Amino acid sequence: MSMAAKSRAIIRDGTASPGLVALYLLLALVVVTLAGISFGVSELPVVRALHLLLAPDGSPDSALIWDVRLPRAVLALLVGANLAVAGVLIQTLTRNSLASPQTFGINAGASLFIVISLIALPGLSPGGTVWPAFLGAAAVGLAMWTLSVSGVMNDVKLALAGISIQLVLSALVQAILIANNAGQDIVYWLAGSINGAQWNKVLIILPFTLLGGGVTVVAGRHFGVLALDEATSVSLGQNARRVGGLAAVLIVLFAGSAVAVSGPIGFIGLLVPHIVRRLVGSDQLTVIALSAITGPLLLNAADLAGRVAAFPAETPVGIVTALIGAPAFLVILLRQRVR
Repeated sequence: MSMAAKSRAIIRDGTASPGLVALYLLLALVVVTLAGISFGVSELPVVRALHLLLAPDGSPDSALIWDVRLPRAVLALLVGANLAVAGVLIQTLTRNSLASPQTFGINAGASLFIVISLIALPGLSPGGTVWPAFLGAAAVGLAMWTLSVSGVMNDVKLALAGISIQLVLSALVQAILIANNAGQDIVYWLAGSINGAQWNKVLIILPFTLLGGGVTVVAGRHFGVLALDEATSVSLGQNARRVGGLAAVLIVLFAGSAVAVSGPIGFIGLLVPHIVRRLVGSDQLTVIALSAITGPLLLNAADLAGRVAAFPAETPVGIVTALIGAPAFLVILLRQRVR
């Protein structure tokens, strides 16, 4: 079959073949990741960078790749996947297309608890910040889920309530930092950044990504029941409350661990599920799998864009995702209001 025929064949019922979409996304992810590893103050040709990835030789360039740029790229992969899958799950759990870890204040809750912990326990290790992140994410997530199931707010009002909570919590964080003369590194982290990533941060988030990812893959088909009413789910032999509880735990796991290592990076969890559903439809497991590829792609691309735009300085990736995501959020919001 010719390439033209393959291209025509990928479109079925207005959506594309998931297999080919996954292939194209993976190719794009490899290209963007290699570009990010090659680009910097000490720029390396892509071929040279690829060679050093496959055969490190102990040279300064090899140390630059393995100790500085590769940890950053891997961290972006894990954080992007976590935020994207968390976005899919929270939109499914709340049946709200405007939901995400940021718009529902979950990232801000995790950030607040981390900052309080760092101020109260100055010697807290980077790995120790994961647990307060989980507590903060769970506290805000529970509050938003309660509002969601109460039925007193429509999707738009619920999203606006979440943004209001996020703004209040962010203001509290700023007040705490100012009152305690916090260092520049915490302020930079709050903007959402993977700059200066090291392998220890990768090792902090990796177990939670693997654990959450494994559970999500195994239970992926069951999450579709969350879009049904309770009577229908019971008739299908599914326990919607149990599935919803599992989804909530996974959201906290994914979002909390991501915030702990990179700060509150926004809009990945909001945009990626919409992009993937537009490409391949709404099959739950397919959307989850492709979101786990698209999230890292979008985050690595945003990180590269921030480095190129401010070269030789760097713009925190959270600022770049906000510049991209805020207009997109308004478009989604307006579409919801029209409906």
